[in-house]
Amino acid sequence: MNAESLTERLASNWAKIQFDDIPSEVVAGVKKNILDTLAVAMAGAHTDEARRVRTALTGVRAESGSLVWGTPFRVSPAHAALANGTAAHARDFDDGGGPGHAGSTVLPAALAVAEAAGGDGRTLIAATIAGYDIGYRALQAIGGFAAHTGRGWHSSGTMGSFAAAAAAAKTLGLDTERFADALGIAGSFTGGVWAFKDDGAMTKRIHPGKAGETGVDAALLAQAGITGPRRVFEAEWGGLYATYNNGQGFPEQALADLGVDYNVATAYIKPYACCRGCHSTIDTVLAMIRTRDVKPADIHHISIKASETAVNMLSVDPIETVFDAQFSLAYAMSVALCNGSVGLDQFEPPRMNDPLVAETIAKISMHVDSGIELEDGPRLDVEFTSGETITLFAGNPTTAKGSALNPMSHEEVVAKAEALLAPIDPELPRRLVHAVGNLEDASDLSELLSALRAERRDNCLGD
Repeated sequence: MNAESLTERLASNWAKIQFDDIPSEVVAGVKKNILDTLAVAMAGAHTDEARRVRTALTGVRAESGSLVWGTPFRVSPAHAALANGTAAHARDFDDGGGPGHAGSTVLPAALAVAEAAGGDGRTLIAATIAGYDIGYRALQAIGGFAAHTGRGWHSSGTMGSFAAAAAAAKTLGLDTERFADALGIAGSFTGGVWAFKDDGAMTKRIHPGKAGETGVDAALLAQAGITGPRRVFEAEWGGLYATYNNGQGFPEQALADLGVDYNVATAYIKPYACCRGCHSTIDTVLAMIRTRDVKPADIHHISIKASETAVNMLSVDPIETVFDAQFSLAYAMSVALCNGSVGLDQFEPPRMNDPLVAETIAKISMHVDSGIELEDGPRLDVEFTSGETITLFAGNPTTAKGSALNPMSHEEVVAKAEALLAPIDPELPRRLVHAVGNLEDASDLSELLSALRAERRDNCLGD
């Protein structure tokens, strides 16, 4: 019992790190994720899910508090994290990695607390990196994404609570003891399951926001002296190794290169507006289109072989809602084949009324192959109308376009932000890109918050 626990090791490391200790390339990398998260959140602020969460929360709003992005409203920091995390994840176009969806769990918590506490740009950047790092390490501690997801847990909700608590604790400047308490408190309230897949419930969209709310509350409680379990992972009865992974933990993976690797690069940015499990297959289909000039009429049938978890995640049928389309690999492949594009406009609304899309999706089937693991990615057996057949291996979805192995450039992230933000306000992309670009030199967060604030417009906010 005398040895330092995992939470104590993580807290000790991050309580001591200052902005100037962080390599410049890590700062530059996380700024792309910050811009991406804020852009998708501003676009998501006008979705039905985000509006409903605001309706639930704005009854307790006050003149002081933290901003609900894309609105003029202010609520408590924890409620701001809930509202903004929901908006960031509302269309599943936010970044992944870290605890699952890093930006939508971490940044709403960090910015809500930084705004309330008067933090500056460097504080926000360092806190965001702390959340990405600790969220990723917490997930590795219980076996990683594939194992956790295979058991039915949604890691953005479970380990996202650690990520948000780390970001909030770093923003508040908590010392090692209080930082460890914040992680322990957050670990006591982790949660999030994939049951939403059964009927497309909105809970999927709010899991990152709920994790953010938990993380903010955990850090504030720790600051006030509430203690959290220091062995929240290791405790034989009630610890996370026991409850989430049959008693097996991987602390050596969680602590690998601690203080050296900040794990920002583990977080991918999405070029396609659907579940990341589809992305390596979309890359493969788009490459096939480029190299073979394939048209939908050239396809007789495509058989997708994938892991049981992938089939469970990505075989929604029928396609009626945005959620349905985003969790249908067959749909994503169809719009790629028909339109050469897999942006948000292909999902909102779903294009099932397009005869060509409907005809193409009917040519695609999906099957479980017990020899394929989730991170192997699907295998595509493509049969052309000419009689030719080919087999394509999509590879690991986590290393698809947008990952560290195949990153989106700064220019590509800016272009994505412009496409999302220009319909809201033609000046908004320039303002937000400038504010994030100069964040490390910002003595306060007024420029960033100004870009994220909107005057009340009842016709589009729906509040």
